[in-house]
Amino acid sequence: MLKSSLPTGSRAWGKTSVGLRCTTPSAWTIYMQATVNVVAQYLVAAAPLAQGRVVTQEDVLFQTGDLTQLPPGIFTDLNQAIGRIVNISMNAGAVLRQEMLKVSPVVQQGQTVIITSSGKGFRVSAEGKAMTKANEGQVVQVKVASGQVVSGIARQGGQVEVVF
Repeated sequence: MLKSSLPTGSRAWGKTSVGLRCTTPSAWTIYMQATVNVVAQYLVAAAPLAQGRVVTQEDVLFQTGDLTQLPPGIFTDLNQAIGRIVNISMNAGAVLRQEMLKVSPVVQQGQTVIITSSGKGFRVSAEGKAMTKANEGQVVQVKVASGQVVSGIARQGGQVEVVF
């Protein structure tokens, strides 16, 4: 019986090794070199993009190519790139990567935010001042009118969700 496997820690794309093992009539294992290509669409800059610019749909376009030949952290989904801020200026045609675009904070330091907490049959909200900036889903500390500091999850539109 012949079984194939990937060695521990190897990737299933690009240049890789594949183990072939036979258990009967006598056990043996060999490793073969393989190249796996993954052809798909990825995002590139449609025009030069200046540092600090918020990325719009007009700023990017799709190209098709072998993803195994590209650096890690590329964007293959338009929604992942739109609304992010250009971290380093780039030329037209540059492949967009995670480190080139930063997430735009949904809560700014000093911003007045609405803190909400809800449970079965109730919903409470109050205003407060954000102590730090935060991206969507990150924990942010907020000082309320009494001076108490509470922690919650940053949401779009200056909302902070407190969960007990």
